[in-house]
Amino acid sequence: MEQRKSSKRQAQAAATQELLLVAAHEVFAERGYQATTVGLITAQANTAHGTFYLYFRNKEDVFAKVVESVVLEMYDHTWSVEHLHGSQREVLERTLRGYLEVFVRHAGIWRCLLEGAFTTPSIEAAWGELRAGFISRTSRSLAHLRDAGLIRAVDVDVTANALGGMVEWAATTQFVLRMSPVADTTFDETVATLTDLWYHALFTDVRAEHP
Repeated sequence: MEQRKSSKRQAQAAATQELLLVAAHEVFAERGYQATTVGLITAQANTAHGTFYLYFRNKEDVFAKVVESVVLEMYDHTWSVEHLHGSQREVLERTLRGYLEVFVRHAGIWRCLLEGAFTTPSIEAAWGELRAGFISRTSRSLAHLRDAGLIRAVDVDVTANALGGMVEWAATTQFVLRMSPVADTTFDETVATLTDLWYHALFTDVRAEHP
């Protein structure tokens, strides 16, 4: 009986924590980092103010959890060795499309992340750690392809950072900041262009597949 009660309490606690995380995601995406408060999050979740502190230390802590879930979902589409099936151009297109779909779905959180990273050292550090994992995973895939003679003899870490950064900033200017002249470019056009840039950056000097 006591074990059943304990399991029920744990389930209720997990549900409350998830409710607060969903509410935090919504408020951060709508309001931005600086304008979001714990009070706004608990109001959105329809919970008592004090309940928040049973699960999170402060606003920075809950934002780090929100960002982690979004960024990990986004980086799950990284070009990895496990995904290297089909033509290389198809792999690139599939990978970039999946990444950008997640990016667009969470554009508000990405804007909030940029704001938080430039104003709060702990947010900057958390993002840096997550991004390092993304770059490392891409580097391993590039090393695998380079060693197999499938791409040019590039510095895999610099290349992963440069090409990954290109995608991040292209997506930021188009889907978050809505800057001219790319604000009206379609999603499919962006995927096609980024795929072409990645493909030719890596395969120019080797016998590569052609579309």
